[in-house]
Amino acid sequence: MGIPERKERHRTDLKRRILEAAEELFLQDGYQNVSMRKIAEKIEYSPTTLYRFFRDKADIMDRLIGEGYRGVYQRYEEILAHRPGSPLETLNLIISEYVAFALAHPNHYQLWFATSELRMDNGELRMRHGGRSYHVYHVWLDLIEECKAGGLLPAKDTLTQFQLIWGAVHGMISLRIHHPLFPWLPVEQHVKELLSMLRRGLAD
Repeated sequence: MGIPERKERHRTDLKRRILEAAEELFLQDGYQNVSMRKIAEKIEYSPTTLYRFFRDKADIMDRLIGEGYRGVYQRYEEILAHRPGSPLETLNLIISEYVAFALAHPNHYQLWFATSELRMDNGELRMRHGGRSYHVYHVWLDLIEECKAGGLLPAKDTLTQFQLIWGAVHGMISLRIHHPLFPWLPVEQHVKELLSMLRRGLAD
């Protein structure tokens, strides 16, 4: 490996260290209480070094949030490219991947909700982080609509059904993150059983 390649690898590694340190501090101390200097101290570099990579801590947060969403969407795209015949089975797989990603990246997941505002904008569900807005959960909503059309979910309001499903899934993730030693069911089985129970409840 030549000198340019070594320098580039060092830059990439340092950038990753900055992001990981910031992610930890944002969760531990709260975003408002973290400064660029504090992040620099954690990785034992000068604040000037951080500004070579990021404009400010908001830029770091945007990068972290964006990475999280891209990671989830990549998993979704893989499922949708080879989706099973049943939209309900596809929904099970999508939610299972969402849960698996959250459990594999608990800091990312917790940052989404610690620093965001979920809202409806012009009929679209969006998650706002600072000045950025992400079109989120549309895959879930589309699949709920398909399940309703196929008689796999009741013909009730889609957003209402989404709220009940997402609320239950979010609770499950939070419990699994905070109680990792509990003998939980395997993720896919947990999601399947949860959705089965919710389907029965929604049908009432």
